[in-house]
Amino acid sequence: MKNNLYLFIIIGFLYSCKSAENNVWEIPTINSISLAGMSILQTEISDIDRRVTIWVPYQTNVISIVPTIVTKNAISIIPSSNVAQNFSSPVYYTLVSESGQKVIYEIQVKAQEQPMPLINRVIGDTLEAGMSFQILGRNFGLNPTEVQASVSSAGNTTHLKTELLDSLHIQVFSQDDLLPGSYTLALKVKNKITEYNKPVIVQYPTPHIDSIDYWNVIQEESIRIYGKYFSKNYTYKVILVGKDGKEYSLPANSDGQTIECWIPNSVKEGEYRVKITNMTLIKESNLTKYSLVVYRNDMPYLVDTEKYSETKVKQGNTLVFTALNFEKVQSRFYQIQLQNETETIVQNALYNAVNKRLSFEIPKTKGIYHINLILSNESAILYSINTRFVLTIE
Repeated sequence: MKNNLYLFIIIGFLYSCKSAENNVWEIPTINSISLAGMSILQTEISDIDRRVTIWVPYQTNVISIVPTIVTKNAISIIPSSNVAQNFSSPVYYTLVSESGQKVIYEIQVKAQEQPMPLINRVIGDTLEAGMSFQILGRNFGLNPTEVQASVSSAGNTTHLKTELLDSLHIQVFSQDDLLPGSYTLALKVKNKITEYNKPVIVQYPTPHIDSIDYWNVIQEESIRIYGKYFSKNYTYKVILVGKDGKEYSLPANSDGQTIECWIPNSVKEGEYRVKITNMTLIKESNLTKYSLVVYRNDMPYLVDTEKYSETKVKQGNTLVFTALNFEKVQSRFYQIQLQNETETIVQNALYNAVNKRLSFEIPKTKGIYHINLILSNESAILYSINTRFVLTIE
């Protein structure tokens, strides 16, 4: 009887150990994970921490990934394997064994850290200030806000407007006021910075004409040209291009804001298009859209107003101009033509040969008008000129 008791105890002990061992074997675990259509650089599975970390290549989109999860001692997994998940943050999977044991695993998918951006070449690395150039390379990322190009010279750094075209191309725009010189180009992507191994050369821009103070000018008078990219450091010439293609090259001076040019007698009367040449840098501006009209200085023209320094006048007032060289044309009638885009008004004018004044009454209408001068006799117009004056009638 005593021997039978010992045998029962031994058998019970062995059964108890076997049951405990079976319980350990039944704990569900993750054996492996694969990601549909994606390469995996490294997988770390910790059964102690119940954590899985998967490293994927740089720029991998982790928003929608389909994992295939291989388990051990698990009859189900929640959420299911082979179902797309957003791995921008950890995803938690619950494994359930046949005996009902539940184990939760945290799975993270991490993209490789931003590698150092590489600049292979720059298209247009010699450019004028205000122009753009393109960077070609790789590892530029996909987030435009993380990409910034800059240029530096003599310890001064200028950040440039940067547009990420794709992961291999970047468009960079320089400012108009970027000083000429040789610059070091740097590209920052996220927290990684690289420099281009060649200098970026910035040149002073080509002059650009916006407008001219007088589109009608008399020989031996000056015109002032407004625009951009005029510098005191360079020498300029104004080029007048006639309808026949003949050009007059005239010396010009710049105050850094405008360019002034004197029209000599050698420039024949006629219509001319205007352009500017930066003689120092050998750069030529755009050709003006409108024509500059040059008139002879020995023929009739109006040079000044006697009573009005402003171009604004009231209806019914009398406007008086200084008139020169009227004796060159034996006319009997003098007229002032007021013209704008919608109408033309002709007013008779009175010429006083003693004090050389031409006067006319302001018509009773409102508007802004260009003033033209007409000299005629009974049968024909003898001479006409578009003056530089603009009249605002209030």
